[in-house]
Amino acid sequence: MEIVAEKLFAGVTTTLGFFWDSLYGLIFGFLISAIAQTVASRGAMARALGPGVRGVANATLFGIVASACSYGAAAAARGFYQKGADIRAVFAFMISSTNMNVAILIMFWAMLGWKFAFAEFFGGLIIIAIVSLGASALLRGHFQSADGAAEGASGARVTQCLQCGMDGEEEHAVTYEGTTYLFCGNRHESQFRADPAGVLAAANAESEAIRGFGALREASKWKDVFDAFLADVEMLRSELIIGFVVAGFAAALIPSQWLANALRAVGEVPFAGYPLLLLVGLLLAVLTFVCSMGNVPIARFLANAGIPLGANTTFIYGDLLIPPLIGIYRKSFPPRVVWTFVSLFVIGAMIAGATMDAIFGHGQMAASMQIGSATVLDRFTIVANVLAIAALVLVIVIAKGGQRRHEAAHSS
Repeated sequence: MEIVAEKLFAGVTTTLGFFWDSLYGLIFGFLISAIAQTVASRGAMARALGPGVRGVANATLFGIVASACSYGAAAAARGFYQKGADIRAVFAFMISSTNMNVAILIMFWAMLGWKFAFAEFFGGLIIIAIVSLGASALLRGHFQSADGAAEGASGARVTQCLQCGMDGEEEHAVTYEGTTYLFCGNRHESQFRADPAGVLAAANAESEAIRGFGALREASKWKDVFDAFLADVEMLRSELIIGFVVAGFAAALIPSQWLANALRAVGEVPFAGYPLLLLVGLLLAVLTFVCSMGNVPIARFLANAGIPLGANTTFIYGDLLIPPLIGIYRKSFPPRVVWTFVSLFVIGAMIAGATMDAIFGHGQMAASMQIGSATVLDRFTIVANVLAIAALVLVIVIAKGGQRRHEAAHSS
């Protein structure tokens, strides 16, 4: 019984240690992502994801500042495709938002060192290039959804008042071209009835425009930032908890030497050893069922157990291949698109992992990825966590103040 208690205690403390080491990365990463989501509308993003290099480049940049959750990226990609976004840009967004975004790169740097962060970022670019070029050759005629331009289908409801953004009321409902719009008062309802096209155009111009960082001068806008922050945390909560718990207990309970020996045995298979190691990295990701952010602490454990940098990066990339996401893809894209993407992604991930290992890892094990003195790192982590918590508290205070002023202005 004592042994069981000791193992449980070791697993819990290791899990909490992993979480503490990555706390500032989580907070700063999600804040940056929330700010980007607030100043740029999804509609404007979708329109930018057109064909050609420009669409892929735009999608990659959007992904870098977007949420780190694989499920969230898949959901957004589904919406982009249905609105007419080019499938190559959609793929680029999914890859960059899960493997190259600001939040996950900060966590990589904090938990595994700069080499891993750089390898993950530039490896993601390699995957995007391979998937985009492969899709161009194999998916002609499937670049856009057949009904991608269809919007405002009959029966749709807009529950926020187009004039002020407040929640509308049923008694002020107006149906126009198949969509029901709710308004918060008789005056706004009357304005819409008098000029529905003009009101819609003004509302779309406001909601679709990329307002830029100048919008953050408004205190009320920080409430939107905080809401986006909370939405990302809520979306990622289960994956993060699973990732930290699995990593913590694996590090505490599984002898790293045993796993290192198993990996070396795979790597020593004649001729096919290294490719098999890369495939093992992808397979481990599929078996964990964990989102990319949750995979970071597991990647740290794998690095300490001796897995080469190349196989470890393919492990992180592999979160886009977990069975639940394959199910989402099958509901979102034509079958040919789904399986072409999966095949190209596996090839791209293996090539990217091998290339980044050759550049940054040189086939060495975890020792090559250590990031210096533990004392220096511990001090840095304490300072960074304090600053991150302070920044989050400041955002909350500004957001609450902006919300009170907004409510007071609309109640007068």
